[in-house]
Amino acid sequence: MVEGGVRYRLLGPVAAHLDGEPVRLGGPKQRAVLAALLLNANRVVSEEQLIGLVWDGEPPISARGQLQVRVWELRKLLGRSAIVRRSPGYLIEVAPGQLDVQVFGDAVAAARVDLAEGRLDAGAARLRDALALWEGPVLGGVTEALQDRESRLLDERRLAAVEDLFDAELRAGRHADVIGELRRACGEYPFRERLQAALMLALHRSGRTSEALAVYAQTRRRFTDELGIEPGRELQELHVQVLQGDAPAGDEPAPAPVVRPAQLPHDVRGFTGRHAELARLDDAGIWVITGAAGVGKTALAVHWARRARDRFPDGQLYVDLRGFDADHEPVPPAAALAQLLRALGQQRLPSGVDELAALYRTVLADRDVLVLLDNARDADQVGPLLPPSGMVLVTSRHRLGDLVARTGARSLPLAVLPAADSRALLTGVLGVESSDSLDELARLCGHLPLALRVAAANLGPEGSAHRVDDLVATLRADPLTGLTVDGADESPLTRAFAVSYAALEPCSQRLFRLLGLVPGADFTPRVAAALLDVPVAEAGRRLHRLAAAHLVERHGPGRFRFHDLVRDYARTLGGEDGAWERLVEFHLAAADAVDRHFSRHPLRLPRHADPASEVDFASSAEAVAWLEAEHANLTAVLRHAAVHGPHPAAWYLADAIRSVFLHRGLRAEWLDVAFPVLEAARGVPRVEALMRQGIGAACVHLGRRDEAIRHLEAALLAHREADWPEGEAATANSLGIALLASGRFTEASELFTRSLEAGTRTDRMMALNNLGFAERQSGRPDQALEHLSRALAIGTEDGSQWGEAVARVNLGHVLRSYGDLAGAREHLMAACALHRHLGNRYGEASALIGLSLVDTDAGEVDRARCAATEALAVARREENRETEVGALIALGNAESAAGHHREAASHHHQAVSLARRWSSPWQLAEAEAASRTSRSRVSNLQDR
Repeated sequence: MVEGGVRYRLLGPVAAHLDGEPVRLGGPKQRAVLAALLLNANRVVSEEQLIGLVWDGEPPISARGQLQVRVWELRKLLGRSAIVRRSPGYLIEVAPGQLDVQVFGDAVAAARVDLAEGRLDAGAARLRDALALWEGPVLGGVTEALQDRESRLLDERRLAAVEDLFDAELRAGRHADVIGELRRACGEYPFRERLQAALMLALHRSGRTSEALAVYAQTRRRFTDELGIEPGRELQELHVQVLQGDAPAGDEPAPAPVVRPAQLPHDVRGFTGRHAELARLDDAGIWVITGAAGVGKTALAVHWARRARDRFPDGQLYVDLRGFDADHEPVPPAAALAQLLRALGQQRLPSGVDELAALYRTVLADRDVLVLLDNARDADQVGPLLPPSGMVLVTSRHRLGDLVARTGARSLPLAVLPAADSRALLTGVLGVESSDSLDELARLCGHLPLALRVAAANLGPEGSAHRVDDLVATLRADPLTGLTVDGADESPLTRAFAVSYAALEPCSQRLFRLLGLVPGADFTPRVAAALLDVPVAEAGRRLHRLAAAHLVERHGPGRFRFHDLVRDYARTLGGEDGAWERLVEFHLAAADAVDRHFSRHPLRLPRHADPASEVDFASSAEAVAWLEAEHANLTAVLRHAAVHGPHPAAWYLADAIRSVFLHRGLRAEWLDVAFPVLEAARGVPRVEALMRQGIGAACVHLGRRDEAIRHLEAALLAHREADWPEGEAATANSLGIALLASGRFTEASELFTRSLEAGTRTDRMMALNNLGFAERQSGRPDQALEHLSRALAIGTEDGSQWGEAVARVNLGHVLRSYGDLAGAREHLMAACALHRHLGNRYGEASALIGLSLVDTDAGEVDRARCAATEALAVARREENRETEVGALIALGNAESAAGHHREAASHHHQAVSLARRWSSPWQLAEAEAASRTSRSRVSNLQDR
């Protein structure tokens, strides 16, 4: 734990210390508020979550006010900045070393890496230090509601660390030394089989085999008398091995392979100068290289790193943090950590930034690595990415004074090149001798490396003195000031870019200007073709010419981007009439083409004409690949078009991506763009209605049901006022789904019936599917079968693979309820294949859940377990909580059928816990029923 400042304790009585002195906390509810925030340190906790954690059952009407009072009191005690208000709740900021739970987690994670790599003594020592942080029952002094919900998980983490410790001691050969500790632990936790196994091994390896066998006999008697079950397979097998004298000898496993990444970018050709700066970087530590845009920060960092990489045998990591990208937010720390950890060979990653940072520090502990963090925005972005050892280079246009103060990093500010180095750079790149003209060229470029290289690119290799003189004359005559550096009145960069632009052929100049219209991060030949209104192959050739002139960069197969300064310059040149409209039309045509492959045919805005551009994808896989690569650029185009036009093409584009994004699970991304579009479309009733409908549909899948119902009700009213019956029918379907998810079956069925009577064939198909689902959940399988059979007929007649797949999933469940397992399997297998073909992972998981339930009924337990496990993996990857609940129920049922009743009870308990937070009432009821059954079976075993 850190010295000074504030420290928090949860591993014992909840407490806080400020500058070494204890803080006098109030009663259980104030301590519970503090503990609830600390359990989610550095993350926003909503007021609803806090109220649920602090008050058990029904909170009082004044709960929100009481919560605000207790937060205010805590701020008085801990400092006003300790707890900050962040919508929709509060956040407590905790630095490394301030919270004992985080210190414990970091130490255990580091110990496990030590053990995996064979450092047994170090791992055991870390575990003992971590366990020493526990000072009695956790979360002491808080409300019973919070302690009941959270203490079990913390205790489980402690027990897992205890078990790891004893395993480490046994692997290190200290068998006799830990027998006493093991006996105490086994007495305290008599049903922890891993502890009993460790005690048996310690005794056996100490020559006390009869005592080891007695431990097993006592354990078996305890399990059969008190639980009604035999010990687990591993303990039984160890018993046999001890009897036969061939128990594991404790040989150390081979250390896990260590990944040594080598991610440094290519060195800059002809790097010149910066001798003093390079010498300073030879002194290890954390360096923050700062300076104006174009001054060569990245070039210096990469050149030094390439030169010194042999000093870092454990690897070199690189991340572009995109801190100064005009069209995109900086890379969040969580995303950067995930990128770094994957480069280090870590595939199973936690979701929270604190957990990611802890794993990152653990993996890099005591390793000689170099981490290059390029284009950092601020200290908060960089802080979690600092490793515990090795060396770090950070580049930024900002000074990052907070980072320097907090970490002891050293700042290395870069100025423009000295005149001699500028001259050397030009002579080196151009292959010519020094001259007064080169000196003047360097002066006109402001001695900025980027400007010098752009100017040199205009001259080409071995630029003659005559060409240098011409370039100097051009720069003198054209005092462009479109870009400035550090507030200068005239920008040498702008002059250099202007000359480079003037050297292009007219057709390439035109493309350069038009690319300045692109609001996204990068562009492809297809985008260039739309802007130019030429074939894609011709546009690709022109892009390669711009890349050769160093005005765009090719950063992936078929993908190009601007340096941010060059992009800003291109935007000063202006486009041309019709180019922006062609860009919007291209993206609209592409979104339409993606949607055609999924054949959902949702409600669409009536169009006067189809897009002028023609886009087609040969397969669903190609359509999905395009969407995954382009969805960020697609939303950037839509945001700009919503505000600046053209209308109605912008509204058509919003309508098109609404369907595509929701289908592909890009719901959060859809919401990010839908609200700005909704605001821009005020006064256009049908667009407002469709945006609200799309927002509501996304909110249903994200578990925000009240918000979904609010938007969908507003959309229904807007469609009615706009006299658009098709819109009203489609929205009635969507609102019905939201009500169904909230357990309001009667209201939902009324809306489905309204949609059935007034909508298109697609609306009728969707309404019949939804009615069938509602009837099935209400225990009316005959009516469900009738509705779903009609929905399947429409889907197959109209060629709607999505509609057919949904109907078949529901029919599979209905036929299962009749006992027709063969018919149910046929529908569910067909649905699974259709959803996979369409790339609909959520639908695939739903079909797999049905197949698991059918296999369980048929006694095919292994197959049932496999299907449920796959569905659970898909649901968690897609972050679809309702599907995750269904998969947990199915997996629990499969385990129960296999006789694994404790595993079944565990899965069902997880389903109940998750359903209470995320799922609909009917699904919670289903989870609770399954949990009661599995608990009953475990209880029956214990009573035997």
